[in-house]
Amino acid sequence: MLKRSHGFTLIELMIVVAIIGVLASLAISAYQTYTVRAQIAEGLNLAASAKVHIVDSYNNNGVAPADRAAAGMSPLATDSSGAYVSQMSISNGRIDVTFGGPRAHPAIVGQTLSMTPYNSGNAVAWRCGNSGALAGGLLPGGDPHVAPTMDARYLPSACR
Repeated sequence: MLKRSHGFTLIELMIVVAIIGVLASLAISAYQTYTVRAQIAEGLNLAASAKVHIVDSYNNNGVAPADRAAAGMSPLATDSSGAYVSQMSISNGRIDVTFGGPRAHPAIVGQTLSMTPYNSGNAVAWRCGNSGALAGGLLPGGDPHVAPTMDARYLPSACR
């Protein structure tokens, strides 16, 4: 008579545990990238408010504002900060967001992301991160674009 086995062998259980470990390591890596991207989104949201001030200043004066005060904002770059952003400065129209707030991921602490205004006919278009140069050229008096210092995988799709 044949003896029938009930259950799994030790080898089968070890293989299942190894597969679960590999899948978990992939999931953790993907989640960390997701959380860093969410933190960078805070910087883009803070920069959105500065964009309004820069465009208004450009429309009124015909040149890019030299700094935060010329754009109609408070002069201190640290006044625009958050949980993941330590400061946001303006240099001749270009917005430079520096990450490193109290809850920022170590991969982006001290890293910067710049948004540069370009003259696009009757509007102002913005270049972000590693995206290509836009048609129309920089705003009069504007600083050239600066590449981001952070890893490109953390950038939003519009900034890659």
